[in-house]
Parts: sequence; structure tokens; C-alpha cells
Amino acid sequence: MTTRIRSAHYVGELNNFTQMPGYSHKDAGQECGPCSLLGKECRHFTAALRERASYDDILGMHRHFARSLGVSVVVDGSKYVTWLRRAIEQQSADPTNRAPVNVIVTARNPIAFAISHRNRTGEPLWRGAGIWRDTYVDALRTVNTYGLPHMVVRYEDYMARPERSLERLAGFLHLPLDSQSDTTRIHDTGGNWSSFVPYVGKEQLEGYIRRLDGPGRAEAEDFIRHARAYWNDEKPREDTRWRGGLEAGEVNAVLSTPGLTDLASVLGYNVAEVVHAAVRDEPAKPREPMPATEQ
Repeated sequence: MTTRIRSAHYVGELNNFTQMPGYSHKDAGQECGPCSLLGKECRHFTAALRERASYDDILGMHRHFARSLGVSVVVDGSKYVTWLRRAIEQQSADPTNRAPVNVIVTARNPIAFAISHRNRTGEPLWRGAGIWRDTYVDALRTVNTYGLPHMVVRYEDYMARPERSLERLAGFLHLPLDSQSDTTRIHDTGGNWSSFVPYVGKEQLEGYIRRLDGPGRAEAEDFIRHARAYWNDEKPREDTRWRGGLEAGEVNAVLSTPGLTDLASVLGYNVAEVVHAAVRDEPAKPREPMPATEQ
């Protein structure tokens, strides 16, 4: 999202980089994803930094990356609201630290999330729906409790009108938006490897996976197996697998989660449109003739 905002840089999921207990994927995200895929040594995400970086000094890490990358804004993609609260508490404990903290709440509609969660974990739809609800309740409660400036970026809006979403993001950060992307300066701890394809190419990603050995290669293959259909060297493709993917009863399993529809509306979703897109089209059943009546 920041390849066109020169003074801002997305650095990935720093909760993984620091291996924060209980809030990180084990042994994942501890190096620069794009540089690794290209077989290069990253000058920003170094082994020395990995040894000393700590979740006990999140804002200090942000300052380091801002200096190293030469930017004024660091976008930390850590997904856990606990990570945000930890950063705010560390700031509050240091009266001299007045670095502004703004929050970008990224969202995907609850039905798409629940389907994705079920496909990844095998758990029922209602469990994914509950995770979706609890996450966004916690996120909105936290930004409002601390009075943090925030904006919501919906995945569906970004994929439909990326230019408009980038204009909104640049305005929120008070930074100019360049007309062209600069993909030569991408350095981050990653997340979904498929997101790198438009910037490093499919061949580089496949070559990186071939260089892996043993369990690491099998894990990587499994991780990107479902994403291969969405690899695109030109621009990211929207994941539309949730559309028309459910029966009406399955949609109800998501929407019956208490508070979910209200929260979706607060985040800007038209729940009726989402439901209409999610329900599988079924052929109309022929109507049975009405019984004859006696006169």
C-alpha cells in the first residue's frame, strides 16, 4: 500500500519479527520477505537487528526502521490488537515519547473471512464469524479508548478502486501520493507470500520455494497451494472464492453471531449486498399446482 507514498513504508508484521510469545507464527517473518525471495541480503532487516529487536520497545523499532528506510511514517502490519495496546502502554510509560500513533483498520467482509478461516483450519463457519466479530470489537474499542486517529480500509473497496483507497490513505497520513509505484524499495517481514508476486514475479517466488529443504519446503508449498490461482505479475487479483459459495443456511450460521451484522455496518459494509453475493444460485423449483376446490 505504500509503494506510491514515498515518505511512508510498510514494514510487515513486526509481532512475527520479534517472535512475541503467543502472538507470532513460530520461526516465520524473521527476515525481509522480498529480499529473501530474490536471494539478497537485506540491509534493513538484518541478523543483528533481529537479535536486539524486542516487543518490549515497539516504538523504538519503528524509529529504527524510519531512520534506516529514510521515511517519516512506518506502517506496522501486525494483526493483533494486543500488539497495538502494548505499543500505546510503552508510549504512556515514557513521558518523553510523543511519536504520533495512527491506526489503519483493515477489514474483509465477515462471510469471506469465515469461509477463508474454515478452508484454512477446517473449523465451522460460526467459529470464524466469532473471531471476526471479537477482533473488530477489540480494535474499535481500543482506538476509541485511547483516542487514536484511525481509518477503515476495506479489502473489497481497495480491490475495486485501488486509486481511491490510496488517495484516502495518503490523505490520512498527510503525505503526497506519487503517480507511479516504486517497487524497488520493498522491504518487509511479509505475511502472505502471494502478495509479493506483483513486485518480485512468480518465477522468483517459485525459485525460492525450490531452494527450501525438508519440512520448510513442504510447509511453504502448503501455505501457497490455494493462492497460486491468484498469482499475477501485473497487479493483485481479488480473491472472489467466497462469492456464490454458501447455501442460505450457511450464511445464517455466520450472520446469527450476536452483534456481527451491526459491527459489519459500523465498518461500512452493506450486509444485504454481501449476503446476496455470498448465497449460491440455485435453480428455481417448479411450483406445484394448486389443489382444485369445489364450487
